[in-house]
Amino acid sequence: MLILYGFGVVSLPLIGALTYGAVHVERLAEQSQDAVHQAVRAIQHSDRVIEQVTSMERTGRQFLVLQDESLFEAYRDTHEEFQSTVTRLKDLPLSSKQYQLASELLLAESALFEHVAQAEPTDRNQKEVADAFIGLTRKAENLLSRSNELIDREVDVLRKDASQAQEVLFWLAASLIPLTLASAALFTVLISRPIREVDQSIRQLGDGDFDKGIDVGGPQDLKHIGEQLDWLRERLRELEQEKTRFLRHVSHELKTPLTAIREGTELMDEGTVGRLNDEQREIMRIIRNSSGQLQRLIEDLLNFSNVQIGPPALNLTKFHLGELIEEVVETHKPATMAKHLELDIHLEESIQLTADREKLRTIVDNLVSNAVKYSPEGGRLRIAATRSEDSATLDVVDSGPGISAQDSQRVFEAFFQGGVQAQGYIKGSGLGLSITREFVNAHQGSIQVVNAEQPGGHLRVTLPLDGKKEAA
Repeated sequence: MLILYGFGVVSLPLIGALTYGAVHVERLAEQSQDAVHQAVRAIQHSDRVIEQVTSMERTGRQFLVLQDESLFEAYRDTHEEFQSTVTRLKDLPLSSKQYQLASELLLAESALFEHVAQAEPTDRNQKEVADAFIGLTRKAENLLSRSNELIDREVDVLRKDASQAQEVLFWLAASLIPLTLASAALFTVLISRPIREVDQSIRQLGDGDFDKGIDVGGPQDLKHIGEQLDWLRERLRELEQEKTRFLRHVSHELKTPLTAIREGTELMDEGTVGRLNDEQREIMRIIRNSSGQLQRLIEDLLNFSNVQIGPPALNLTKFHLGELIEEVVETHKPATMAKHLELDIHLEESIQLTADREKLRTIVDNLVSNAVKYSPEGGRLRIAATRSEDSATLDVVDSGPGISAQDSQRVFEAFFQGGVQAQGYIKGSGLGLSITREFVNAHQGSIQVVNAEQPGGHLRVTLPLDGKKEAA
């Protein structure tokens, strides 16, 4: 409704201007029609007057010579028609000069008629009557020429009216431009504001923020959309909670049989149930590695479900970052040796952190595991730890295909696998970097992809040396 109302208000001045122009054009058309009609009538009456003067001159002069009553009757009939014609002519919108000429013509003809009716048939009277008719004819011709001027006068009036209407329409259009722009700007703001709120709400849902309520203002239809989005938010939050509970329950349930499998393989590998031949030991090694991989996936699920509940609690202790990195690299030594990776490790010895050691171990382990997974056979893996004034920086760089700019925006999302898959490696859960980011944020640090779309993946973690001030 607001959009329709806005279009109506913005178009209302234009409709008014078009209406005004249509009314003036119609009025000008009527005026031109009346002007032409009146000018034609004036010319017709003037022509008729000249014809009647000519007819009266002929019958009047014949009457003076012959003294025939029938000629006088014809003369009198023409006289009455003349009087009627001039009277109708005077009823038209004549100029003051035309009206004066018509009045003088009417009086002169009346006087002439009286003179003819009473004159004797003498030469002198005939000459006077002839001169009088000549003068009457001149007056009639002068009136005809003045009638032609009526057309020019009406055309001039129409020209002035058209010019005035054009000027009014020009100023009206000039005033409508800012008015229309102001109205359009006003309704654009009124309409775009709730649309921006809807866009922000959709982005909020897309970012996984289901705790903040959605309230969209504006017209009723957009408010209804806001209510639907808020219902969707509630529904997504419930589904997210259900997913988290499901992951937590499944992870806990899987740990029990997995522990039994790992313990059983360890007992068999130690020869508790008897010596194993080489083929059996190879099978046991495969089972042990697979169970270890499965355990890491389950731990990822547990960590992810824990961080979904709320910010992870930190158990802050003071330790050397280099020692922790060396421990993690040692655990990945079989994988690096299997892929013949060249390790390039640069660790500053003076880096001491106050942080949660286990969570930081998970951070380093996920980064190194990710780098090993995507490194090609015989590739190079670089790990560097440096210190600045109040923070420590950890860089992990592999020689794999790298991370595209598009994937760099989503690589820390949960379950995101990326466009490039590691070859010959067990597929992960897609939770490692997501958990890493949560643990880094818990320490008030930052993690980022460096040199996106460059050969080799490069992840950088920056952590404060003093850790998070308030420990949970």
